Amino acid sequence: MASASELDGQLKAIYAQLESGMKEQEAMSGDAPKATAHLKAMTNKMAESKRLIKEFEKAALEDASMDPSATAARKKDMVVQLNRFVNMKKAAAAVIAAKAAAKAEKAQGKAAATDAAPAHATAPPVSRNPLFGGSFKAGAGAAGGSSAAAAAAG
Repeated sequence: MASASELDGQLKAIYAQLESGMKEQEAMSGDAPKATAHLKAMTNKMAESKRLIKEFEKAALEDASMDPSATAARKKDMVVQLNRFVNMKKAAAAVIAAKAAAKAEKAQGKAAATDAAPAHATAPPVSRNPLFGGSFKAGAGAAGGSSAAAAAAG
């Protein structure tokens, strides 16, 4: 088993990799499959760091020369850093999902537009309300007859 200081060094290296990986704009803002694969790699690094935090705590507790309160404080710092990366990953995953949904919606919209009636098709005739002027055809109202007849009957 590695010493606590070796594990601390490994964790610092992983956190540096996570930091740079989360800032890679082309990997994060690229197409969804590549961005998802990049996030998967970052997730694997986070899982490795979680394992190393547990090993660090074990090694530090076994080492009689390490102060338990200092060990607890360092572990807390490590966990806070890891949680920050987890939140960054969740935010990036949400952005990727939103982009994929928008792309799917856009593709579906194009498909629906090609299935829709041609642009030169005429709109159905609109009947006019007699209360606001114009002609009104019987049977075109919401009640099945003219609204004036419905008002007189009610």
